[in-house]
Amino acid sequence: MTVFFLIFIFTGILFLASKTGINPIKDFKNNARIGTGLTFILAGVSHFLIPDTFMKLMPPLIPFPLMMVYISGVFEILGGIGLIVTKTKRAASYGLILLLLAVYPANIYTALENIQLGGFMSNSLYQWFRVALQIPLIVWVWWTGKGEK
Repeated sequence: MTVFFLIFIFTGILFLASKTGINPIKDFKNNARIGTGLTFILAGVSHFLIPDTFMKLMPPLIPFPLMMVYISGVFEILGGIGLIVTKTKRAASYGLILLLLAVYPANIYTALENIQLGGFMSNSLYQWFRVALQIPLIVWVWWTGKGEK
């Protein structure tokens, strides 16, 4: 849910900036692609700034959980950069989709076990809503990355 909020904020800022002439990119889809890329970069960086939060999300059967947090952070950053770069947007969207599918079990684990992350993120309803939003997020990432090669 936080990811959708950030995508909305970044995309909105970029789109409004395009209307004022500050941002030369005029169409919504390209602004959405860049906003989504910025969101994934920010999310990836957060893996390095607050790894303990992401460690709580890791199902016990995942080996080397801290390393997996860092690896997923690197791939979120690379995917976000790739989504912003027009020539790599399609490949990056496929990579991000694979990453979203790979972390989906962690979202389910968090909801099933009601992992306490603090604040509204500890609410079971929020956690299940987050699980449900993973599918629209995958579709969104695919949509922003598709198009001419």
